[in-house]
Amino acid sequence: MNTKQLNYFIQVAETKSIAAAARHLDIAQPALSLQISKLEHELKTTLFIRDFRGVQLTEAGALFEAHVRTVLNQLDRALNDIAEIEGNPKGKVVVAMNQASINILAMPLSNAIEQQYPEIELDLRTGLSYDVIELLNSGEADMAVVYEDGLDNTNIHRELLIKENLYFATTPDVTPDVTSEDQYEIPFSSLPNYEVVTTSEKESLGHILSEYEKLTGITLKKRRPYGQLLTGLRFVCEGHCNMILPSSALYHLEETKQIKSLKIIEPEIFRNVYIATDMSRPVRNITLKITELVKQCTEAEHQKNNWRGTLPEKK
Repeated sequence: MNTKQLNYFIQVAETKSIAAAARHLDIAQPALSLQISKLEHELKTTLFIRDFRGVQLTEAGALFEAHVRTVLNQLDRALNDIAEIEGNPKGKVVVAMNQASINILAMPLSNAIEQQYPEIELDLRTGLSYDVIELLNSGEADMAVVYEDGLDNTNIHRELLIKENLYFATTPDVTPDVTSEDQYEIPFSSLPNYEVVTTSEKESLGHILSEYEKLTGITLKKRRPYGQLLTGLRFVCEGHCNMILPSSALYHLEETKQIKSLKIIEPEIFRNVYIATDMSRPVRNITLKITELVKQCTEAEHQKNNWRGTLPEKK
């Protein structure tokens, strides 16, 4: 079995015709049939059913096709990675992020890649914290920006990106009961006076708030989200609810004075944000390049005061 046979097999599966596949591959039809027969003999199974309609995959053939595509994709990645050592990074990289992280990183990261690595195709995916982890675990994402969630994912390598502060987000005309003279801060003990929209403990934000409730002995008045982050933010802007969020999720709405954010104090609430990769798969050179750009974009947004928190010390 060799890659030539595997490519022949995929072409026949796609065209559903030996003759059409032979024309596309520019080889003689008998030679192609012989290669498929050799492949079936080696696998000791029938891959195609041949009838008046052409050829159709058998159950074993369909299963083999899924594996072959994975193998050929991995081979293409390996060839690209090796080529990158001698030249510029190129190819597709899939990065998964939570909705708040993608809100602040998508634009600067896309611009940075376009300027520095124009041959890289960036594919951004988003979802809740556990969706992002699943994209990484399944191999659909090359890397991810993830939050602490209390789960022990031993196969995931995490590198601290930023320790972000969390804020009480409300409408600009609301004046919360603050004990500090600073009208941009609110004690954790005052939060139960307001209903806040937040996720379940399965998601990172819900997990963090639950940990702080245990730490302080204070129980928040919580309700389920209205949907995606964008929808929730609209409800906040129109005065229908309050939320607890990082500045990365709402800085653009602060600038237009649609939302007021108050830093939660006594105690401050922090959440660790990480760059994550799957340790069971080889780290691609292209992933290393994107990781550096994510760090640079994070530092730039932190300096602009858009992503507020504490950056890790540089080594």
